[in-house]
Amino acid sequence: MYDRILVSIDSSTLSRRTLTLALELAQNTGAKLTVLYVNQITLFYYGALGPGSELVPFENHDYGEDILNAILADLAIRFDFISKRIATGNPSQLIVTVAVEEKADIIVMGNRGFGLLMGLLLGSVSRFVIKNAPCPVLIVK
Repeated sequence: MYDRILVSIDSSTLSRRTLTLALELAQNTGAKLTVLYVNQITLFYYGALGPGSELVPFENHDYGEDILNAILADLAIRFDFISKRIATGNPSQLIVTVAVEEKADIIVMGNRGFGLLMGLLLGSVSRFVIKNAPCPVLIVK
């Protein structure tokens, strides 16, 4: 059914549930599981109200490897059973990009459920992935 599964996680409780479901799916189908953690770039506008405003990135520390390893250890998941990917940037675009690179048959990801207004203001990662993914997307709530 599936040969390659991509699961995208962060450090939330929902992501742990998402990872557990993706792991079960991989074990039941014999698929290779790739776990993706994205370090999101945080930006702010310096002097946003004045004429000399500019876009400045916050200093982002790359804790992705540590966070991913801690989640896998907490869930007692063998590291040799999965492939780990860590990326920095826009989660929406990176999930789709990694799915293409990994030739994923399905993407498993969580949905924060911010609602319509917050989704319109902030954008919805799951909506973007569903629209642009090269394969089916399983959303975990």
